[in-house]
Amino acid sequence: MIKHLKIWLMVLILALGMVACQTTPEVEPEEEEPAGEVTEPEEEAPEAEAEGTVVVDEVEREEGPAFDSACHPADEGEVTPVDLMPDRPLRIAVLGLENNPFWIPVKEGALAAAAELEAYDTTVEWLVPGETHLADDFAGAIEASVAQEYDAIATIAGDAGVAPFINQAAEAGIPVATFNSETDAENDRLFFVGADLYQQGETAAQAMADAIGEEGKVGIITGFFAVEAHELRRQGFVDYLEENYPDIEIVGEVENQDQGDIAFTQAQDFMTANPDLSGIYVTAGGPFGAAAAVEDAGMTGEVAVVSFDFVDETMEYVQKGVISATIGQNPYAQGHDPAIRLFNYLVGGVVPECGRLITEAAVVTQDNIDDYWSPPE
Repeated sequence: MIKHLKIWLMVLILALGMVACQTTPEVEPEEEEPAGEVTEPEEEAPEAEAEGTVVVDEVEREEGPAFDSACHPADEGEVTPVDLMPDRPLRIAVLGLENNPFWIPVKEGALAAAAELEAYDTTVEWLVPGETHLADDFAGAIEASVAQEYDAIATIAGDAGVAPFINQAAEAGIPVATFNSETDAENDRLFFVGADLYQQGETAAQAMADAIGEEGKVGIITGFFAVEAHELRRQGFVDYLEENYPDIEIVGEVENQDQGDIAFTQAQDFMTANPDLSGIYVTAGGPFGAAAAVEDAGMTGEVAVVSFDFVDETMEYVQKGVISATIGQNPYAQGHDPAIRLFNYLVGGVVPECGRLITEAAVVTQDNIDDYWSPPE
């Protein structure tokens, strides 16, 4: 019995040994995802500026065009802002007038420019310093605009007294554009937008000669003798008639301060003093006053009126044949383009191709008025 028990114990031990000696197949361990590299946390990068943003104070700007250079811009009244965002808000002052209806479309142009530039963080402000084109009103306004740190200024420059104040603004790094009225006194303005005023006077003289048969007596009503723009129109008219139509006599020259009611009385005085008067030339504001006097006197077709601009009151008299011809100068462009071009200069360094950007001077008569004007509804 004991012998058999020993045998079974030996078999059991051998069996256990064989089990222990068997090789367990190796199992490939599952590949673990490689551990990410350990890096120091990066500092947050500064927020990038919007695409097309420029640092205004670092814009490279070329010297402006020659003061007396002149051209007719192809984009008159339609010039657009360069697509660049300034790095800070900009402010542009537009110094204008509201002393007669001519200025309504000028202001409309400036307000349109304001709406366009609003998207570029730029404010355009229409400011009215006084009642005349003269330095007495505009010099102080330019000085105030410099003190209030406007980035650019567009202004009327009715006489030479404005020139030193334009120069002071330019010296302070504030670009200045002039519009509508331009002094001949050379100054540091960047550019001018408006009519070739002397040439407009010549055009008016030819229109008058055509209307009165190249002979007769003519009276002149100017806005202000002291305003260079009005003087250029007056002198261009006088010089052209002297050179080309010696049979046309100028019987008097007066100023109406751009007012229609004053022009009405002055036209009456011309007709009373000269029963054979052939024409009245109005260089600036209020020609509808002179036209009303001619119509009231029953002299339509006998006394021709030649004037400027396309305001409704004037065009109504053109349509009726009382005003023989009126000459345009695109007042909308005069209000709109200076602000846009100044912005383009500030943010893009864009310099106009010439110093005097001359606006269109269409001559409108009863024959072609429908191409330029529709009666207000």
